[in-house]
Amino acid sequence: MKSVRTKLIASILICSLFTSVLIGVIAISNSVRTAGKDAMTMMQLTGQKKTEEINSTIQKIEQSVDTLSEVAMSNFDYDSFRQSKDYADTYTETVQQAVLDFANHTNGAVTAYLRYNPNYSNPTSGVFAQRQSVDSELQCLTPTDFSMYDESDVEHVGWYYLPVQAKKAIWMSPYMNENINIYMISYVVPLFAEDGTSIGIVGMDIDFSQITDLVDETKVYQSGYAFLTDASAAVMYHKNADEGTKLSDLDSSLSKSADFIGDDGNQGKTMDYSYKNVNKKFAFYNLDNGMKLVLTAPVSEIYAEAYGLAKLIIIAMIVAFVLSAVIGVIIGTGMTRPIRQLTAVIEQTAELDFRPTKEGGKLRKQKDEIGNMATKIHIMRKKLREMMGDLQQTQQVLESNAEDLNHLMKQNSAYAEDNSAATQELAAGMEETSANAAHIVENVGIMRESSDNIQRLAEDGEKNSGQIQERAGEMERISTESRHKTDQMYAVMKQKTDAAVEQAKSVQKINALTDNIKQISSQTNLLALNANIEAARAGEAGRGFAVVASEIGDLATQTLDTVSTIDEIVGEVNSSVSNMTECLTTIMEFLEQTVLGDYEHFAQVGEQYHADADTFQQIMQQTKEAVDALEQHIGEISSTISEINSMVEQSTDGISGIAEKSGSTQNLVTEGYDKLQECTQSVNVIRDFVAQFHLD
Repeated sequence: MKSVRTKLIASILICSLFTSVLIGVIAISNSVRTAGKDAMTMMQLTGQKKTEEINSTIQKIEQSVDTLSEVAMSNFDYDSFRQSKDYADTYTETVQQAVLDFANHTNGAVTAYLRYNPNYSNPTSGVFAQRQSVDSELQCLTPTDFSMYDESDVEHVGWYYLPVQAKKAIWMSPYMNENINIYMISYVVPLFAEDGTSIGIVGMDIDFSQITDLVDETKVYQSGYAFLTDASAAVMYHKNADEGTKLSDLDSSLSKSADFIGDDGNQGKTMDYSYKNVNKKFAFYNLDNGMKLVLTAPVSEIYAEAYGLAKLIIIAMIVAFVLSAVIGVIIGTGMTRPIRQLTAVIEQTAELDFRPTKEGGKLRKQKDEIGNMATKIHIMRKKLREMMGDLQQTQQVLESNAEDLNHLMKQNSAYAEDNSAATQELAAGMEETSANAAHIVENVGIMRESSDNIQRLAEDGEKNSGQIQERAGEMERISTESRHKTDQMYAVMKQKTDAAVEQAKSVQKINALTDNIKQISSQTNLLALNANIEAARAGEAGRGFAVVASEIGDLATQTLDTVSTIDEIVGEVNSSVSNMTECLTTIMEFLEQTVLGDYEHFAQVGEQYHADADTFQQIMQQTKEAVDALEQHIGEISSTISEINSMVEQSTDGISGIAEKSGSTQNLVTEGYDKLQECTQSVNVIRDFVAQFHLD
């Protein structure tokens, strides 16, 4: 991953490069275009200046010849010329010196001549003055004999007939004068009479070097030069090409040069071409002698200044880019140093190290975005330190509460075990009481049967007085045995009843245990509430502990509900046991006060039976009534015992339910203890989590 410093420096470099390239391209484009225009303007100015200079030379020659023609014709007699061929010879003597003078005053004049129409003069009439060399004096020579040539012989006499036919002054094509070995160019002015009759010509042959020297002097840039062509782009003078050579023959890229040069509208414009694999441009200018002054130069030289300027711009671009790179590195380093320092603080925070740093204070003093970021991070670290401090306190509170809860859960578990054991003992006692109540019912049945027998015997005794003594003895014996059995049954019932009453007191232990469970559940619920509050303070880190605390609270609520159910059941058991105790007490009182008394009365009756035989009938009647009363009481006892048996069975079922609920309570307490262990593990996790933070 690239750093911000690298990205910032790269961005600065890219922007600098883009700006430099954009400005450079614009500058190079404008400079090359401007320099190109300046170069072409310079080339045009050079061509125009040289054209004016050459035209000035040409104009001087033309002016000299034109003036000579006027002087020559100033005293000429046209009529005499027509009438006599000798007139031309006579007139020649008057103007010969003028011809020589004009020729001597015309720069580059090699030959000067005045010739007459051969139709009105002798074939050799006229003036012909010629130099043997450029530096020699003019000498008058015998003019060319027209009679030797036909007027169509352009090579020899075209210098005469062509101007006459054109009826205007013309410049002849340059040619080499083999006699004097001078390359010359001729300017010829035809002479006409007022009626248009040709009189002759006046002309001069000028050393072509008068023009070619000016052409050779023309320098276009370093290697550019000038040359002369005619209107058809044929070479008239070229330092590297022969006269008459077509430009199109020099290179295929000049195939359209004739059309270009032949159009005067292209004067001063440039045409691209290639010569010997060198790209060039040429421009032409019209000379007064009908020739074309052509200036040519390599494109590289024309745009040399532009190219040089472009190189300077490129160098400046490179220098500017290098400077931008250096400045970018300096600026990027300076700008990213606080970011690197801020990154170090963030990395320290990521490592859960919240101890103060040296760079933090400096960064917060900066009045920019870095300062704002440093301030926000400082606030965040401060809040995290406070949160971790609170979390540490919460951890300590949780550890303390977990220890207390652990102790309470252990005590609660012990109470639950005691409660379960006591309930089981109570259930066993109630089962035994139920069995005893059944035995009492059985004995009451026996008593009912015995009462029936007594009643039957009383009836029989009443019917059969003869057997009274025997039956009275039997009754005494039976009464004695019954009383003995009743005493035994009374002792057993009394012992069982006392035991049942004492066992009923065990229910109070259940009440005490349920009160303890309620108190523990209340404390557990309070601890769960406190744990939820502390978990809420801990935020995301305490969410898991909040779930555990919520489960503990639910467990405490379930425990409290279960204990409430136990209280209800125990209340019912207490009520049932209380009713059973009252019933047993009533039975015991009845047995003690009534049954035993009756049996004692039976014994007294048996003892007195022999003494009071006369009142046997009355006694038997009383006995019958007593037996009826006894049967009624026994019925009531049987009914009461049945109700007691039913209540004992119900109490047994209730106590069994209590035993089951006690077992469930013990299971819940065990589950709560397991949750407590999970809570302890969560506290350990929080302790390990808090231990990762460095706050001091």
